[in-house]
Amino acid sequence: MKKTISAVMIAAVLVGCNSTPEKKSKPAPDLVVGRNVAKQKIPSIRGYEIVKTYHLGRRIDPDNPNIMYEAGKMYVIRRTPTWNLRPNAPVVSAEKRKSLDIALENLQKQRELRKRSLSGFKKVGSKLLETQKKIEDINRPQAKEDLSSGIEEIKESQGRIKRKMAEFDK
Repeated sequence: MKKTISAVMIAAVLVGCNSTPEKKSKPAPDLVVGRNVAKQKIPSIRGYEIVKTYHLGRRIDPDNPNIMYEAGKMYVIRRTPTWNLRPNAPVVSAEKRKSLDIALENLQKQRELRKRSLSGFKKVGSKLLETQKKIEDINRPQAKEDLSSGIEEIKESQGRIKRKMAEFDK
């Protein structure tokens, strides 16, 4: 009997060790609003701040002439960050809208200036091509031959004129 009880106990231990453990489900993660926000979406939640830095030299306190401040930097907050209370509406401040409008106007003006300058360059380029063709026409060998025949005619007429002048001098 002891053998059977010990065999049953060993079998129970072996069966207990071979059983698969129960899988426990993981608890649902706690969702906190605004913890994981994409960088592209941050402006739709909170507006950015603008901080300007100015360098100041040595200066004396205007209220107390016994106090002098050393040179350093001064930080001025031009725009404080603000929360977007209408998250579906895009965040664009009036200043940014004005600066975008000005930039667009400047781009249009630059485009017009480029068109004008290109048309001017085209005119100058066509004139240069015309003068280059004229110079090539003058430098052609045929033109030199035409000029040489004209020069010979002029020399002959000059010789006739010299003879007539010699006849008048006598």
